[in-house]
Amino acid sequence: MPNPPSEDRRLHPASVLFELAAHLRRLVLPGLFVLLAGARGGETWQLWLIVMFLPLALLSIARTLVFRYRMDPEELVIQSGLIFRHQRHVPYERIQNIDAVQNVFHRALRVVDVRLETAGGQEPEGQLRVVSLAAFEELRTGVRVRRGETVVQDETGPPLRVPVPLLQLTARELVVSGLIQGRGLIVIGALFGLMWETGLFDRMTTYMFGDVIVGRGVMRQLMRALVGEGMPSWRRIAATLAAFAGFLALTRAFSVGWSLVRLHGFTLSRSGEDLRTDFGLFTRVAATIPMRRIQSVTVLEGPLHRLFGRVSVRVETAGGTDESVQLQRQWLAPVIPPERVPALLEQILPVVDAAAVEWQPVEARGLRRLRLRSAVKVALLSLPLFLVLGRFTPILSALLLLGGEFNARRSIRALGWGATDSAVFFCSGWLWRRRTVAPFAKIQAVSLQESPFDRRHGMATVVVDTAGMGADGHRIDVPFLSRPVAGALSADLAVQAARTTFRW
Repeated sequence: MPNPPSEDRRLHPASVLFELAAHLRRLVLPGLFVLLAGARGGETWQLWLIVMFLPLALLSIARTLVFRYRMDPEELVIQSGLIFRHQRHVPYERIQNIDAVQNVFHRALRVVDVRLETAGGQEPEGQLRVVSLAAFEELRTGVRVRRGETVVQDETGPPLRVPVPLLQLTARELVVSGLIQGRGLIVIGALFGLMWETGLFDRMTTYMFGDVIVGRGVMRQLMRALVGEGMPSWRRIAATLAAFAGFLALTRAFSVGWSLVRLHGFTLSRSGEDLRTDFGLFTRVAATIPMRRIQSVTVLEGPLHRLFGRVSVRVETAGGTDESVQLQRQWLAPVIPPERVPALLEQILPVVDAAAVEWQPVEARGLRRLRLRSAVKVALLSLPLFLVLGRFTPILSALLLLGGEFNARRSIRALGWGATDSAVFFCSGWLWRRRTVAPFAKIQAVSLQESPFDRRHGMATVVVDTAGMGADGHRIDVPFLSRPVAGALSADLAVQAARTTFRW
């Protein structure tokens, strides 16, 4: 017998305070403008500030009072709107993620922001601002129960989720993650550029070395030295190198601080058929990833990963294209020792046997095509290089060709593909190595692509599309395959995908 619909529920009373705080943040810049503009005209700016803030405050209170949600037997119903009323019906089977975000003030008041996502859409299907922790747990457990998932029953209370920890990052691991990821590079770069343009960098080097040393002058002299017009003093070169070394150290220090704060207490756990990540010092995030929604898994290993003996694991999920939420989920394991990856993959994709894959190389003839691409690029650069370097252009062009040859050889050697009875695998990159696995059940389309150069060399490219492949993801795009091998691979993948039942 179906459960009767529950009563309409309201947001937590504290939601009014958070809405007002959000509007205050939006009014900071206009308020400062009014303050500065009204400083010469007495205190009339105060009236203007009240006029700007009061309607928004009243509107926030009204929207909070009219907001309702209830849990019917088959769907979640959300009612909102003051003048234009909206009623949204979200079937439980369509709900992919139920995420919670808590900053310091949320935790002090024991409330949480809830974000509901379905398989599609640019924005969350529903947002509950703000509800109590008890209401959030009741909502999350209720959705699982109504979807028919198994939960652990507690004799003294409602059904409970018993997560199994898969990965916990210590403070040391967070420091390693910060050193590897290099977060905040744009922010630090912008500050460095500002110091450079305003002359603060020149003042710092002058203070350090005693003489007037102009950083931009050093760079100009280095460019002149390349064309044989004199070399800057070693003192100036040392000042420039010290400045860049300090810049790199500052970016890494900033990245480590970001990692310690943002990923504080990072825990990856499994609860039934869901994966859950919890992290954050000031703003606490609890993101849920249904395992059936995972479309592909990528293991990344860059130069700094190898230096510290770590890799990163990333997943692509279907739907949920909101950028901030995707960033919370994409890096399932920011850092993890390589030897722990097979066990983690077994938990994430239990139907995939990664140990059974037999890696296949691409055609060695692809090396000639990469050489040709490198030569074309160098040829296109030759004219602008000649205008700057003159007779030194052939030397630099030869160095670029040697670098292109080295890169082509390593790139071809790093390319590989494989297939088991349940998934397709692809690896690429020699400096930043990426290995991606996509189960057959998640394949949406398989295409065989041939460019004019492919047809000339009897080659083709096999492209596999899944529902969650983002623009910055590691797409399964296998190039430089012989035409017969590419045809057989694409046909086999299409047949395997057709035999499976796709589930969001």
